[in-house]
Amino acid sequence: MFAMKMKTFLLAMCLFCTLVASAQYQDYSQMGKTPAELRFIDDPLKIDLKEPSWFWHNPKKDTAEEQLVYALRLEKAGEWEKALEAYDDLVHEWHATPEALTAQLSIARLNSIHGKTQEAYDADIYLLSHFAGRFELEPVLRDAVAQADLITAKDFGRTFRRNSGAALRANYERVIHFAPRWSEVPKLLLKIADIYMRSEEYASAITICDRILIDWPAFDNLEAVITTYCEACRKQADQWQNDTGRLRHLEELIGGARTFAPDHPMVARFAEWQREIYLLRRNRSYEKARFYDNPAAYSTEAAIEAYKTFLRTFPEAPEAEQMRARLAELSLSTNSSQTKDTP
Repeated sequence: MFAMKMKTFLLAMCLFCTLVASAQYQDYSQMGKTPAELRFIDDPLKIDLKEPSWFWHNPKKDTAEEQLVYALRLEKAGEWEKALEAYDDLVHEWHATPEALTAQLSIARLNSIHGKTQEAYDADIYLLSHFAGRFELEPVLRDAVAQADLITAKDFGRTFRRNSGAALRANYERVIHFAPRWSEVPKLLLKIADIYMRSEEYASAITICDRILIDWPAFDNLEAVITTYCEACRKQADQWQNDTGRLRHLEELIGGARTFAPDHPMVARFAEWQREIYLLRRNRSYEKARFYDNPAAYSTEAAIEAYKTFLRTFPEAPEAEQMRARLAELSLSTNSSQTKDTP
């Protein structure tokens, strides 16, 4: 009975500690960051804390110091997988010690050296989550980005799966989350925009590029940003062919990019894309106007108004003369009908 009560008590204490640790982490994750800087992550990142376990992660030594010496000895002997396990056991058992930080840094380093890309990335993110302020930040950030690049390249090397885009983007978004003011952030955003392009999520790519142009106007690779921006507008236009209002907006976005960067080496191509979107919009508007010229379904007044709207918007269209003639014909028939109905 006593053993059962003790077990229940210990479980309750573990749950309490987990909740406390979680609450502390939630507070830390938003410390010093504005809502705008957190907008890439819907919820604060939840990276589980490594804790002692009754069944797993049992250190071979009695203290953190002895366990670290043991792990270093294994690594020096070339038994890096056993060393990884020993380092991880140390972090789980003695998380608050200086040795735990050394062990976690070693986990990231060994995984990176031996090509365990996802594990190395996860180790870097764990450092950023639970050891912030206790190590030199720049090397860990750069290693996390390097591992994310390798993961992305591996995925792109296969037949790119659209549903993998969210996971690939999240690898960069996590780094931005932990270092929103880092000078490399615009580069990471451009990588995210590229993944959106490959996923055919062009509207999101436009949004990312727009953020770079507004927030980092001195970014040294704005040329690539503007190229992605305009290309995304052109491809998005094919997806929005039936929405003339959105087409006009895309057309204006490319026009704004051309004004912003008149010396861009692809400015002539941008002009072509803008013209193509204009033609999509004009053709769709013509189809809509013709659609209303159906006496069996719509009134003559509806057709007249549709033709007038088209002619006001596209007076130079090849179909303009044909439409003016049809408009005159409809107007004449309407006047004749009104004359006959007048007593």
